[in-house]
Amino acid sequence: MFLALAPAPALSTLVQSYWFIQDLAGDHEGRPILTSPIPFAVLSVNMGRPNATEDGALVPRASMLGLQSRVRSWRSWSNTYFVMAMLTVPGIVRLFPHAGAGSADRLLDLGAITGDARADALVGGVNPAASPRKIASQLDHWLIGRLASAEPVTEARQMMAAHDILRQGGRVDQAADAAQVDRRHLQRWFNRHLGIGPKALADLERLHGSLCGVQSGQGDCGEGFSDQAHQIRNWKRRLGTTPGAYAEQGPSALAAHFSAQGQAPGPAFYL
Repeated sequence: MFLALAPAPALSTLVQSYWFIQDLAGDHEGRPILTSPIPFAVLSVNMGRPNATEDGALVPRASMLGLQSRVRSWRSWSNTYFVMAMLTVPGIVRLFPHAGAGSADRLLDLGAITGDARADALVGGVNPAASPRKIASQLDHWLIGRLASAEPVTEARQMMAAHDILRQGGRVDQAADAAQVDRRHLQRWFNRHLGIGPKALADLERLHGSLCGVQSGQGDCGEGFSDQAHQIRNWKRRLGTTPGAYAEQGPSALAAHFSAQGQAPGPAFYL
């Protein structure tokens, strides 16, 4: 079962969607699973046998994958079942403030960010026997509780103004102007809450838009790049392939499935 569900309205700007991956029979066991650099963080709860990372370590029962600047590989088995909350940049800053420096390009046990008691509450609050819709409600409940308990950071509004500029292809100095701070100040904020600077986030946003375009066959996959050579260099550096080669090979079954889910399309997490 591959399924995407929308979060509660109170979380709509913070959580893009919940993704359910279930392979109890092991139909996909042993197949290569690659995930892309993305301008999202991923909060996961394992309800079955955990997947393994590229170094062989098992994914924690509750984990946080911070903003990623590189491709990651994973190994799955039979009895796989997990759910992922795809956290937007505003969601990271609002729900997990100050977590950036230690989370970017890393997979963490959620307890390292929230404390073990809160991470255990999340795991204990998700019933693997429940329907995906019910599990989504259980995740809503935990995240809305976190929304109430996590103190908003004072710079959040200015950071989001800067992020909007970067998402639209603006320069870092324009983003700093929108945030009404200088570039160095903006860099400190982004590093503190996201773990990467504004230029690196702009690169991820541009690559993600390009990958979404190639996977879905919609939109301009070259938008934001100065020319095709710039796009190809970026793809090779981050993804190890070119847009043409990827399109010719075709996306994985996971990527094809989620990019085709019209009710909650994207992000382009799987390659």
